[in-house]
Amino acid sequence: MEAARAAASGHDFLLVTAERQTQGRGTKGRAWQSPQGNIYLTAAVHRNFLPPERMRLFPLEAGLALWETAASFLPPAQRNGLRLKWPNDLLWNQRKVAGMLMESTGDYLLIGAGINIGLAPEVSDGGTASAALIEAGADPECGLPLAKDFFEHLRKALTLALRQTLLEEWKLKALWEVPLRLRDRPGQSAVLPVDINSEGHLRVRFNDGHEEWLVSEYLT
Repeated sequence: MEAARAAASGHDFLLVTAERQTQGRGTKGRAWQSPQGNIYLTAAVHRNFLPPERMRLFPLEAGLALWETAASFLPPAQRNGLRLKWPNDLLWNQRKVAGMLMESTGDYLLIGAGINIGLAPEVSDGGTASAALIEAGADPECGLPLAKDFFEHLRKALTLALRQTLLEEWKLKALWEVPLRLRDRPGQSAVLPVDINSEGHLRVRFNDGHEEWLVSEYLT
């Protein structure tokens, strides 16, 4: 991976972008379609900027940064259609416009994101249906500027203390009113997101009324 090799150069923050990928990966190794017309990025962040107490909430922090960046490229009247699906998928009118994957390599955390700008790839594996930001009024040429702005947003945030309002701001941007499925559990149970705690765990309610805190699940 180009970003992993670049991280070895010793920089605290690095950004690698692509207009097309041939070996894109999603959650749990799933193939990530990466056609021309969208933007794909990997940001490398040195672990010095992510102590354990911050790392717990960083998936939410990164998701909120992506929401705020993407919203700035949309007409104001269209921004309310953007929602976050725990922890950091970005949706437009309940369809996925961006996904994020984080993994460690040496002293770095790599944050990969695929953002649908002009094309919404067909979803054939049971995942969330896709959308593209041009449907919300984004300029079809905004991919690279959006990627750079997102990276700069993260870089600046990580040089400061964690926002005390992070959880409340994330909640305001999240999708709460729509049932989701636990994709990787037998039966793919339907759940309704109801809350989030100070550790970044999501509380969900099942159809039978019982509730559970999710630590690491794939919702669709």
